[in-house]
Amino acid sequence: MAPGSEVAPLDAGRRTHPLTSVVLGLGWSAAAIVGLVSSLVQGGGFESWGLIALPVAAVGGVVVGSIIGWISWRFTLFVINDAEVKVDSGMLWKKSRRVPFERLQSVDIHEPFVARLFGLAELRLDSAGGSESRTAVRYLRLTEAQELRALLVRRAHARATGTPEESSGDVAPPPDALAPPLEVVAEVPPSRVVIGTLLSLDLLAAVTAAVLAVAASIWFAEPLAFFGGLLGAGGWAVQIVGSRVLDQWGYRLSRVPHGLRVERGLFTRTSETIPFDRVQGVAVVEPLVWRQLGWRQVLVAVAGAGGQGESGEQDKAATVLPIADPELARLVVDLLVPGAVEQLDERHTPPRSGWVFAPIGRRFRWIGADDVAMVSSTGWVTRRTSIVPHRKNQSVAVEQGPLQRRLGVASVSVHSPDGPVDVAGLHLGRDDAFAVATEASRRSRSR
Repeated sequence: MAPGSEVAPLDAGRRTHPLTSVVLGLGWSAAAIVGLVSSLVQGGGFESWGLIALPVAAVGGVVVGSIIGWISWRFTLFVINDAEVKVDSGMLWKKSRRVPFERLQSVDIHEPFVARLFGLAELRLDSAGGSESRTAVRYLRLTEAQELRALLVRRAHARATGTPEESSGDVAPPPDALAPPLEVVAEVPPSRVVIGTLLSLDLLAAVTAAVLAVAASIWFAEPLAFFGGLLGAGGWAVQIVGSRVLDQWGYRLSRVPHGLRVERGLFTRTSETIPFDRVQGVAVVEPLVWRQLGWRQVLVAVAGAGGQGESGEQDKAATVLPIADPELARLVVDLLVPGAVEQLDERHTPPRSGWVFAPIGRRFRWIGADDVAMVSSTGWVTRRTSIVPHRKNQSVAVEQGPLQRRLGVASVSVHSPDGPVDVAGLHLGRDDAFAVATEASRRSRSR
C-alpha cells in the first residue's frame, strides 16, 4: 500500500476500491452498446430509433451498472488472516468463499481495459477444483494488487513448506523487494504474433468463406447474400485477428521459483502464473504453413484451469508460447516436463490394415514412451505432439469397434485432465495397443 495511507487491517475485513462500481457500470454500458449494434446490424440497418437507442443504452448501462456495482461493492468484504483468504459478498443472499493458504495454487492479476483507465486491477486466486476454484477480488489499485499477490504467495509458500514467513505484518513490502528476480524466458514481438495470425489456417478458412460468399452473390445476383455472407465471414476473420493479436500483444514468459509467469494483452493486461506442480501435460502444435517457417505453438494442460472463471472469460492460460522457434519451444517443454522429448526412437505406428480410418494421416500417427513421459503425434495438416508425464497418467484405455476388431487394430488412450493435451495411439495393431497400455500402466505405477 502507499506509505502513510489509512487502511484497515487485512484480518479485520476490507472493501475493494470505491471506483469498482464505476468500472462495472462502464462495462455494462459497453455490453449494452455491443448488443444493440449487433441487433441493428442483423436486423438490416440503423433506423431512426436505433440512433436514439445507442446513447440511451450507453447512459442506461452506466447508471444501472453503477447502481448494481455499488451494491455489490458495499456488501463485499475480503479478509486475509494467517490461515486463509475469505471473500464475503451478497446483500440478500450471502456468499462466503474461503481459500486456505495450503490450497492456494496461484495468484494472478487481471487488468481489464476499463479498469486500467482508472489504475485498477482484479486479483484472481486459484485453488484445486476446476472452474469453481477461482475467487476474484474486484477491483484494487494496481500497486495494492501487486503487494497483496506478493503477500499471498509468501504465506502460501510458508504454509506449504512449513517455514516461517520472512517478514511480519499485514502489508507486504514492495513486490520488487520481496519477490525473487524474474528470469525472462521469451518475449514474443507483436509483429510475429500478427504474421502468425495472418498465416493461420482458420483465418484462411474465414477469408475463403468471405470470397465464396461474394462470388455466390455475384453469380446468383443476390445483394442480400453478399452483405450477409460478407458480414458473417468478415466478422469471423476480424474476431480471429482481433482476439489473438490483442490477447497475445506484448507476450512475455518469465520463470519464477515455482513456475512460469505469463504476461500478455494490449488493452486488457493479464499476469498469470503456471505452477510446475500443476502441469498435467504439454502439447506442441505445428500448423501446415507454420511448419514451412519452423514455427510452432506450445500449449499446457493445467490442473483446475480447464473451464471458465467467474467473469465468464474462457481461460487462456493453456498457451505458454503463442509462436516460437523449435529451440525455444524445446526449452519451454523441458521446463514444464523436465527430460521429456518430442521425438522418440521407439514408436508404435498404425499398420497398413488401418488405412481405411485415415488414408493420408495414418503415416503421421505414432505413440511411444520413454523414462519420463508418454508421447504421441498426429495430424498432417496441423501436427500435434502431446506429452504426458508418467506421474500425471490417471488411467489407460484400449478401445475396439466392430470394424477395428475385423481389421485387427485398436486405439489406446492415456487419460489426463481436460485440456489441449491428448496422448493417444489411434488404430494401432491390436498387440501393439495392449503393449502400449501395459507399458503406460507399469511406468505410472512406478512413479
